[in-house]
Amino acid sequence: MVTDVAVTRDTNTVTVLGGPTALIHLAGWTLLTDPTFDAAGTEYKDGPVVVRKTADPALKPAQLPALDAVLVSHTGHLDNLDTAGRTVATGASEVFTTVAGAEDLGGAAVGLEPWQTRTLSKPGRTPLNITAVPARHGPVGTEDITGPVTGFLLHTDDGSAPTVYVSGDTVDLDAMSALAQRYRVDVALLHLGAAGFEELGDIRLSLTAVQAVEASRLLGDPLVVAVHAEGWAHYTEDRSHVQQVFNGVGVPLHWPTPGDPITLPDPHTR
Repeated sequence: MVTDVAVTRDTNTVTVLGGPTALIHLAGWTLLTDPTFDAAGTEYKDGPVVVRKTADPALKPAQLPALDAVLVSHTGHLDNLDTAGRTVATGASEVFTTVAGAEDLGGAAVGLEPWQTRTLSKPGRTPLNITAVPARHGPVGTEDITGPVTGFLLHTDDGSAPTVYVSGDTVDLDAMSALAQRYRVDVALLHLGAAGFEELGDIRLSLTAVQAVEASRLLGDPLVVAVHAEGWAHYTEDRSHVQQVFNGVGVPLHWPTPGDPITLPDPHTR
């Protein structure tokens, strides 16, 4: 269960709810990433493969706090936007996703081109910028299979809150290098687990542990939070393996307990 800390507007926190879904409280704003709220055991036919959910979300949609925006890295895969999650997204007043995702969701959804920025702004609150970060959901050449995907960078102009990167499902380390050249990254929510399916052979659709270590280096050694690494059946690397790889090279990794908020670092202490 999310504690009071997670819903205090003056505290910057991330609360992973399961799979790719995280509540982010940042600069007084509340955002939700890649909503997935269907029950454990649910299976979906997704093109040539079957995806199966193995864990319930830490919160049900009715238990969510008021949301200022929903971030959807892509709408084409049910492990990033399942049936109940789609209802949450389409009911939100602000939704940011890919251009194709906005056409899919309709309504309030805004499709962002790579590096395009939109700003959440209300009187008396620090404006929060949402910048689309290029992403590629698999090795070069798999784009026609996986479809478009985006990451997001959350940042303030005054630097009063930590800068948070949400990778989405991507293995595009070049884009992460480009991100670090443009912006400072304090926190990185990296989609791990090296997602894969027997039907697709050796293709990995999200970061391997080795790639994630390299991503951390390229991003300037931010606080790395493991996301989309448990709760579904198609991860090919488990927590023990990922943690062992990170420990082996001395790179810190925060693997959160679903529902427990993580207090984000003060950007002025890095």
